[in-house]
Amino acid sequence: MKKPVRDILAILAGDVGSRGIGFLITLYLARVLAPASFGIINIGMAVLGYLSLLGSPGIQMVETRNAAAADGGMMTRAGAILSMRLILAPLLVCVTYAVVALGGVPEATRDVIALYALSLVPMALSLDWLFQGKEDFRGVMMSRLLNSIVFGLCVLILVRSESRIRLTPVAFLAGNAAGTLLLGVMYRRRFGLPEVGWNPSAWLEVLRTNVPAGTAMFLGQSVVNLPPIVIGILLSNADAGIYSAGMKLIFLLLLVDRTLNSLFLPAATRYAVSRPAEFPALFSAAVTAIVVGMVPILIGTCIVARPAVLLIFGAGYEGAVPVVRVLTGYVLLTLLNSIAVCTLIAFGRTKAYSVIVSGGALIVCITIVAFTALFGPPGAGAGIITGEAVMLLLLLRAVARVVHLPSFRFLLKPAIAGVAMAASSVALSELPPMVSLVASSALFVIVLLLIKGLPRQEIRYLRERLV
Repeated sequence: MKKPVRDILAILAGDVGSRGIGFLITLYLARVLAPASFGIINIGMAVLGYLSLLGSPGIQMVETRNAAAADGGMMTRAGAILSMRLILAPLLVCVTYAVVALGGVPEATRDVIALYALSLVPMALSLDWLFQGKEDFRGVMMSRLLNSIVFGLCVLILVRSESRIRLTPVAFLAGNAAGTLLLGVMYRRRFGLPEVGWNPSAWLEVLRTNVPAGTAMFLGQSVVNLPPIVIGILLSNADAGIYSAGMKLIFLLLLVDRTLNSLFLPAATRYAVSRPAEFPALFSAAVTAIVVGMVPILIGTCIVARPAVLLIFGAGYEGAVPVVRVLTGYVLLTLLNSIAVCTLIAFGRTKAYSVIVSGGALIVCITIVAFTALFGPPGAGAGIITGEAVMLLLLLRAVARVVHLPSFRFLLKPAIAGVAMAASSVALSELPPMVSLVASSALFVIVLLLIKGLPRQEIRYLRERLV
């Protein structure tokens, strides 16, 4: 088996395994906790998501690249990064506790946020970025799986009722500590101990090179982290829990996005460097495959959203059904945005990428707040879609400056088949969801075949060049 394929399989195994375990943990917590308490732990996780980006500005992107380019274990650089993060982590923990304590945050929410913030310490010690840069995906996979397994076991042991909600972030802390410890042991065996010490000049240099990318990443994560916080502030913790339940189902579909990035970026880079004239064909084939492959899956998700939510989370989370249906549009936009982002990075337009992602993320933040205030939890999803659509237009405009984009008329036939499937699902809405799903999916395939819209050539083209 070729190394790129092994690497992709390792990434997928770790991602699917950790997300699968995480999803089972989510299911358990949603059943044990009421929507309000479930919302609180998701608000805590969202705050931690922002804090982790502040404590490690741009490290996951820039230092992963630096590790890939450097020989050995980057003993001095790794030590400077670890010591800088170890100083930032306690400061962020203290500031977070002061803000939630003085800001009138309800006691349960305050305690959960403060306890989640403690996970910044093991996160600061994690060498996940270095192992990714060294293409040691086996180590990364093992760390992520161990993290999820320890977290899951601790949740099962500690969180038996709603009164023990505060032990959820404690279990999360244990999982992060286990994953970090494993990578630390692997690093020591391979390279020795990093040179950790007081080194302000090195810290400033790390910040100087990482903060621009870190700012874009911080803003870009608003799609994931901002909605539960905004919903908790403007509406209620129960609404935040309902929204989070819907988003957990959408995260399963987003596994496709990670795979797409792993496959497309290397191929796009090779074409940009050696065969730029052929890049439009690669671009159009990728977009066509995404639309043809994902449109029926996303429409099917809308059809089965209600029974899926009720089966997995229970009747108390029925309000998550419209959230799931709205956010299917976000999945499609994210995949298309990934193609555009990979194109810009492949052609070395990282500055344009940072500017667009930062600006687009600000738009997403505004639309999330506005639409949540107007339409509740589904409105947060609509705000995400609006912002992502604007970002896609900006990205395509930037891509058009470096490569000749093909005509998008090739999407007309898949779009016609998608409209037929959607109309069929509405017409058959009174039937059992699975019957409607099968019939509507069959109609999509039939229409696509009749109008000769099945992209066999494009799929073969991608298989030959990406795998």
